[in-house]
Amino acid sequence: MPGRLPSETINILSADPFPQGQMKKYREQFPVGKGGGGEGFYLLRLAFHHTVVIGTGADPRAKGGYHILKNISFRTSKMEEPINCPGMGLYLFNHIFNSIEPFYDPILAADGVYDCILDLPFALPFMGRQEDTIIDTSRYSHLELQIVLGGVADLFGTPGTATNVTTIDISLLRSKTCAAPDGKGKPYFLPYIKHMPPFQALTKGYCDIESSEDLILFGFFAMAHDLATWGTVGTAFTGEPADVLDDITWRNQVMPFVQRQKLGWFKEERAQLANNRTFTGLYPHVFTREGSFLNAFYTGGQSEIKFEIGSVLGTPTTPQVDLVIFGARTLRP
Repeated sequence: MPGRLPSETINILSADPFPQGQMKKYREQFPVGKGGGGEGFYLLRLAFHHTVVIGTGADPRAKGGYHILKNISFRTSKMEEPINCPGMGLYLFNHIFNSIEPFYDPILAADGVYDCILDLPFALPFMGRQEDTIIDTSRYSHLELQIVLGGVADLFGTPGTATNVTTIDISLLRSKTCAAPDGKGKPYFLPYIKHMPPFQALTKGYCDIESSEDLILFGFFAMAHDLATWGTVGTAFTGEPADVLDDITWRNQVMPFVQRQKLGWFKEERAQLANNRTFTGLYPHVFTREGSFLNAFYTGGQSEIKFEIGSVLGTPTTPQVDLVIFGARTLRP
């Protein structure tokens, strides 16, 4: 017997205006289960429509439609936060684990409407049993999506007099209820996708990872950029992607789980995972090779967990690293 009833998709809202340079919350738009089995959220699909009038704007950023999405977070009434990540981080997550690039219109130096699509995955696509991390709405009194939008400078290197108006469509893929009498269609965990603050490969070279009894990690990916021609120190996912990191290590206080791994290893990893051989600057690793939480990296009881860069290749001017970690947290009572 299947764990859940058939999936269905509904439109939450359409063409909702989004002010530039502001944060907006969506809460009452999400249906929350009242008793019974509750609904199960597989994913939210966000479609952003950027209407550009070019004016004197120049030097368009091809993926500017994602760069302008400064942060996207999803929270529950139990103060859980399964997703907290900029738009570019979620673009990369979608690309890696769906093995195909999300749809977007490259920004051009021309008037037009430029679309970009993002999925917020709750049922993680690489898990053998995706319901492990589905959002069970019967547990919550409300759910909240929060989006921070940047401005025209995220679309163009030279904004000039260019203007932009952004609207958003939100759709939901869900299952109405858990059909299995033994409850096997219900989640065991809450998904966890988190972007760490950007850091400099030359001056710092490492990132400390949270240790918590309720947190397991399925993997991570780092994205390296050189800020020589554009980008801002401390601003996520800016600069030109660059294959400048080498001798990558992931370790706890006792032993490494990724041991001084070379760039070549990650070139093949990103080719296999994302189906893209030219994914410059991306360093992905998956702990959960069997699609089960049983072989995840457990962070509890660790006095130290670090992502470390052993060396920098070439002579990049300002190599900056964004790190995204993903896994699952124990459901709160």
